[in-house]
Amino acid sequence: MDGLTRYAASDLHAFVVRALTTAGATPDDARLVADGLVAADLRGVHSHGVVRTAIYVRRLQHGSINPSAVLSVVRDAGPVVVVDAQGGFGIAMATRAMDLAIARAREHGVAFVGVRNSNHCGMLAHLAMRASAQGLIGLALSNADAQVAPWGARAKYLGTNPMAIAVPAGAEPPIVLDMATSIVPHQRIKTAAARGEPIPQGWGIDREGRPATDPRQVLNGGAILPFGGPKGSGLSLMIDILAGLLPGAASGPEIIPLYEHLDRVQGVGHLLAAISPASFGPQEDFVRRVARLAQEVRALPPMEGAERVYLPGEIEHRRALEYAERGIPLPAETEVALSSLAADLGIPAPAGMRG
Repeated sequence: MDGLTRYAASDLHAFVVRALTTAGATPDDARLVADGLVAADLRGVHSHGVVRTAIYVRRLQHGSINPSAVLSVVRDAGPVVVVDAQGGFGIAMATRAMDLAIARAREHGVAFVGVRNSNHCGMLAHLAMRASAQGLIGLALSNADAQVAPWGARAKYLGTNPMAIAVPAGAEPPIVLDMATSIVPHQRIKTAAARGEPIPQGWGIDREGRPATDPRQVLNGGAILPFGGPKGSGLSLMIDILAGLLPGAASGPEIIPLYEHLDRVQGVGHLLAAISPASFGPQEDFVRRVARLAQEVRALPPMEGAERVYLPGEIEHRRALEYAERGIPLPAETEVALSSLAADLGIPAPAGMRG
């Protein structure tokens, strides 16, 4: 036993649903948001897990999340659909958009659904994996508020602009790439600042464009750096174009930061896509070849210092299986945030269990 306080996924899910509905969310929206947040914690992506419940509640209370929002079709061209999220919960609206993409991909072979007028939509792997769970390839892109300096700039302009791709692999776990285009998520910088800890050189710059190891300098006038220099910067820019400009959403500095101006819809944009392998050839042949690729990559001899070769998303998949069985060990900051939120709303905090 590791001695950690762990939480059953079902208990965390029930807490998020109760917190959101107490604050005015519909039960269906609350369930979809809880699905996404708990899925992140199960995979160990705690920056996008139940810790976000409090800011969603605050935005709901201040009016920037619309509890009556529905996914409204703006343009329907068959395999390409543009929808308006009407300022609703980003996770709920993006989930519905992915489900629409899945349905259209079954009809047309491929489908793209662009979302405008949305809010923060959580861990993108959760969205992409909705497609892979049904035998389709899922793609999820989202832009975000400006926190990242484009390559060569000292001012922030781009968001962390994540992307996720999930590919079904039959009996093998799906191959899931889920990544921000910043060198680290914004939440990692905020957590370091809250703890009074330095950050590694190369994560961010101060307002003068100099390397910064004090996270407060990055957050106050500085900027996070893109991963991979010009490559990550270029990919981030393209995601902003595809997820923001293409569906008519806000872009870059136009997007309202998640923790600021709580009375204003963020204006985030998403692009959800689904691809049917059966449109390219026999489905079983594709899945079999993906599974064989996974097995061959995993069997490659590891480099010095590496335990073995892991595929994208494999570590998170193994962690999710363990956490589903043994409970989720939440970071201390998350436990404090949930207890504080429970007190504010007058509801019980989720009960933990010793590891």
